[in-house]
Amino acid sequence: MEHSYSVNDINKTIIVIIVGDVNAANFAKLDAEICMLAFNLNYKIIFDFSQAAVTIGMGEAYFWFTNHLDKINMLFRKIPTAHIANNENENFFHFVETTWTNHGIKTGMFKDLESAVNWLAKY
Repeated sequence: MEHSYSVNDINKTIIVIIVGDVNAANFAKLDAEICMLAFNLNYKIIFDFSQAAVTIGMGEAYFWFTNHLDKINMLFRKIPTAHIANNENENFFHFVETTWTNHGIKTGMFKDLESAVNWLAKY
């Protein structure tokens, strides 16, 4: 997995572009770092997985915050976060959106950057 990110001070958003194979082991550290940055800046997050193959299991995704982020800061749950999916990982991110939203986590799944930015504008 490779990644790059940019900080948009106008939209108060961190945009992370992820390329390659994504699994729980290689994404957990990046996710924690980006959440910490967003929390400290009071910014929102866009994770662009449109160029990624995600192999994180549904169970791992369901307990993601409990197993990874809550241990650092439970307020990470309040950071509005958009995921941009491709056709191959779209079902996974629909699952993430539904289950995380049911747990009070502000998240949305989108197919393009414009839609993600528009959704985050309401926060």
